[in-house]
Amino acid sequence: MILQLVQQLELEFEKNRNEFEAEGMSRYMKNRFTYFGIKKPKRAVIQKQWFSIIPEDFTREHKRELVLELWQKEQREFHYVAMDFMAKWKDKELVSEDSEFIEFLLTNHSWWDSVDALASNYLGRYLRVFPKQRETLIKSWRKSENRWLRRSCLIFQLRYKSQTNFELLKSLILEFKHEKEFFIQKAIGWSLREYAKTNPVSVRNFVEESGIQGLAKREALKHIG
Repeated sequence: MILQLVQQLELEFEKNRNEFEAEGMSRYMKNRFTYFGIKKPKRAVIQKQWFSIIPEDFTREHKRELVLELWQKEQREFHYVAMDFMAKWKDKELVSEDSEFIEFLLTNHSWWDSVDALASNYLGRYLRVFPKQRETLIKSWRKSENRWLRRSCLIFQLRYKSQTNFELLKSLILEFKHEKEFFIQKAIGWSLREYAKTNPVSVRNFVEESGIQGLAKREALKHIG
């Protein structure tokens, strides 16, 4: 059934393939992925219809298997559909064992578009539902050689607002602030800029005390002067 579902989605994508758009979309992503060339509005229409044929009695295991099957596909549109499908899951459908599932998605076919969506949405929700998993997971990922896992540590709280654990965020930033990796510096600034919407004074004080510079500092202070 799962393979049949994926094949049906692929047929719809093939019907709507646009080689000109595909070339531009791939170029925008530094040619890391191939595309059918289906822009988001059209893809939203296709996937809405496809979501409607997914059996209502699909178990948690079926849903994860379906996501993993989509993730194995070459074209990037499949990955976008997988993430939009996950966004529809209710909190009660998440399970503590999802940490391995999330890590797989973050570290395969990785680029900023998928990592940012997964970290700020699914990972953020997961660690709200299972807060006891946070210490173990972050302790492991912050030391990882994989830049996307380290970036995820910085941005999983983007939607937490007043519930942000600022002490944890600060400790991560102090640990990562000397890294020259663009995506880490960008994440430092982004995480602070987002929290500044809730607590601008604390963010400004931390920026001054921490000594972060360059891109991270510019991003952090973008909206608070």
